[in-house]
Amino acid sequence: MPIWWFVRHGESLAQLDQWDGPDSETPLSVEGERQASAMTEQLAALDIQRVLVSPFLRARQTAERAMAKWGRAPLAVPDPISPEPEKGTGTSASLRSQSPFQIVDDLRERNSGDWLANFRREQAINDKMAIWDFVPPNGESIKQAAMRAIQALHEHESDEHTAVFAHGRILAGVLALLDQRDLNEPIHALENCVVYPREVPPHTWQSLLESIR
Repeated sequence: MPIWWFVRHGESLAQLDQWDGPDSETPLSVEGERQASAMTEQLAALDIQRVLVSPFLRARQTAERAMAKWGRAPLAVPDPISPEPEKGTGTSASLRSQSPFQIVDDLRERNSGDWLANFRREQAINDKMAIWDFVPPNGESIKQAAMRAIQALHEHESDEHTAVFAHGRILAGVLALLDQRDLNEPIHALENCVVYPREVPPHTWQSLLESIR
């Protein structure tokens, strides 16, 4: 039976309130880099056959570091908070496209809409954001994000053992459905750089989509 390993990216600058740029370009913090690199031995020991990754920078940076000892080692992802590589060691955009990672657009983080800048700072907003079907202004609910992700995983269904590097809220929604949790309970983001393994029988993703439509 295929095993899927779900991983939230390492700590980002946005989690430290040190980033005000686009969510898609939020980089890892120094601690996030350390967290990702600390996973290399653990992940190298697993029978990972393919890697699916969110297009957001922090997820790609995490995958690059965490999978550094994978048999099909990825090429470097540019890192805006690390020193520039020495001449001849950098990686161009055209080379990055050759990475063995599969970038899956619908694994991007839940859209927090107008509340993106505030939900980490205000507990009342954070509590609302943990409600399964709550839609923030101009954003999407955990349910909507999880459905998007599950549709993508269904489209990428395979017998191969798979690692997925994405984001705390959207993966929490996916696991809530996989684990048949009570969706009336708060759904909080997964921890940074913790591996959540699940055996996923064939056709599970399709069944989950049908159950929540």
